[in-house]
Amino acid sequence: MKNRDRHPLWPKKWPSRKNWKRLPEVLSIREKFIFALLFVVFIISTFFLLHSFYIENTTAIPVKGGTYKEGIMGSPQWLVLNPIYVSRSDAERDAIEILFSGLMSYKEGKLSPELAKEYQTEDQRVYDVRLKDDIFWSDGERITAEDVIFTVETIQNPSFKSSLQEQWDGVRAEKLSQTEVRFTLDSPSSIFLQNLTLKPIPKHIWENISANDFLFSSYNSTNIVSSGPYKQKDTTESSSGKVDRITLERNDKYYGKEPYIDNIELIFFDDRDELVTAKKDGKIDGFAVSGRGEDHSFSRHVFTIPRYFAVLFNMQKDSILKEKSVRQALNYATDKEEIIKNINGEKIHSPLLLDLYKMKGKDNPYPYDPQKAKEILKEEGFEDGKKLLKEAVPFKIEEDLSEGDQGEEVRALQRCLMSPEVDIYQGEVTGFFDEETKDAVIQFQETHSEDILDPWGFESGIGRVARTTKEKLMEVCPDASEEVLTLKVKLHIVDEQSMINVAEKIKEQWAKIGVEVDIIKKDLHSLNNNVVRPREYESVLFGIALTGTQNPFPLWHSSKIESPGLNLSGYKSETADSLIEEIITSGGEEETFLELEEEIVREAPGVFLYRPDLSYYISSKIKGVEGSFVADSSERFHDIENWYIDTKRRF
Repeated sequence: MKNRDRHPLWPKKWPSRKNWKRLPEVLSIREKFIFALLFVVFIISTFFLLHSFYIENTTAIPVKGGTYKEGIMGSPQWLVLNPIYVSRSDAERDAIEILFSGLMSYKEGKLSPELAKEYQTEDQRVYDVRLKDDIFWSDGERITAEDVIFTVETIQNPSFKSSLQEQWDGVRAEKLSQTEVRFTLDSPSSIFLQNLTLKPIPKHIWENISANDFLFSSYNSTNIVSSGPYKQKDTTESSSGKVDRITLERNDKYYGKEPYIDNIELIFFDDRDELVTAKKDGKIDGFAVSGRGEDHSFSRHVFTIPRYFAVLFNMQKDSILKEKSVRQALNYATDKEEIIKNINGEKIHSPLLLDLYKMKGKDNPYPYDPQKAKEILKEEGFEDGKKLLKEAVPFKIEEDLSEGDQGEEVRALQRCLMSPEVDIYQGEVTGFFDEETKDAVIQFQETHSEDILDPWGFESGIGRVARTTKEKLMEVCPDASEEVLTLKVKLHIVDEQSMINVAEKIKEQWAKIGVEVDIIKKDLHSLNNNVVRPREYESVLFGIALTGTQNPFPLWHSSKIESPGLNLSGYKSETADSLIEEIITSGGEEETFLELEEEIVREAPGVFLYRPDLSYYISSKIKGVEGSFVADSSERFHDIENWYIDTKRRF
């Protein structure tokens, strides 16, 4: 720049280093403060400009690393992490979901291939499944068609007591090649595809283990050979022998996308209080609860699951619940809005959950209306919870009675002799004067000989009911009391606080129409084995899990009334059976499902209460978790390979 063009205030030359050093000497205190302030602003502005440039021109991407710790309610006494026993407990299903891959799996409510590459069927009776080419067990052995066939045959063998045996009955599996399996059914089935969520087990590990040793093998607990994104690393137990924790590590033989998180720890707790305490102490990074949770420090992800809770009535048991009108009245008397007030979910009126399967069901035929419930019961003869069946009748015998006689007066005699006031006759009230009745009369006569025998000069009873015997009987025998039917219902529930809360609400609501509820609490094992399976209940508050594919057969077909069937209400209808069979064979149009729903609900086999969502609470450090529709709560792990903790930025 020429001198004549230079600004008057522009220095002739840039200050030398020596000049800069003298700057503090020539600046006043005020000028020094301003200079320092401007310098700090300059440094901060430069930092933020550089940081902004970096953020705008880079992207955070997941990288490998970290450990995720999941808290799970339910502490197994011993581990059985084997897919053929998947229904044993929620805790085990969660671990199995991470350790094993299925032929197919549900994603967003639709079946997607996992170990399978594709399937084909032309008549819904023969299904050909092709496996992916390069898939391996965690020990390095190849997964083949033989593993799939071995798994199916093991499930079908009653000696192994698999919980999946019933759904694989009537299915023949045969090998077409190392990667191809053909499934042939006895009859066409549109719902067989849900069976293809089967998680195979390795034949080379299990083929030499007997049925007696199968359930207790170490390959179920400490030496697991798996096919999922993670494999077993370690298992720890408490001093009492219960499993405390399972540690899983990345499976380097996994066929799919390599997971980001290094280790998954599944930590088991006996109850909710222990789990909440562990969360507060920072010992876990996530947990799942059915319904609404109260933890606001974790991110909440909502999973929709095909599951509902209902009070199911045992229509096969001799009780007031055999009466359709009583069952309908109890439906009208149930305020579901009040029940779900503290539950994250939707109230329901049907067991089919049609909305989850993209179908619109019909309106609720039993809206909350306690007055209507009372009117129904009144029409059936109930007043204040009671119905008079037979009025009280004075005890009276007019005819002389002896061995061989029969009729109502003999019945009255037998009831008198077995009453607490007399307590002589041990037989049954048959109305027939048999030898046992005669012996009781003799004993009665000799007990009251002064009034019965002495006037006639008899020393022992004669077993014939005549004048003095009748007079004494009419003196000591009670009148026949009235027979009253009481509106009382025994309700079995799991001894767990959330179920107790629901049961207490129902008890309060039904009391308003004169129905007394006796709540009977059982632990889950006792409820399943001693109450539900032998059908020893009048009513039961129970959770019912459906599948990813709508299949009403095991729950509502009349052939499933007896255990191990799951028709827990004992519902029986030829019309419903026909509709269900149509759904199984052809898939069923929406109208078929609507007809079935209407048919079931009309008979009121239960009070269908609510469908809870699954609330999944995760620490903010865990990324990549997405809520969705899942067929089972354990399937929240279906995309666990996409979860991550650590990140780095890349231009």
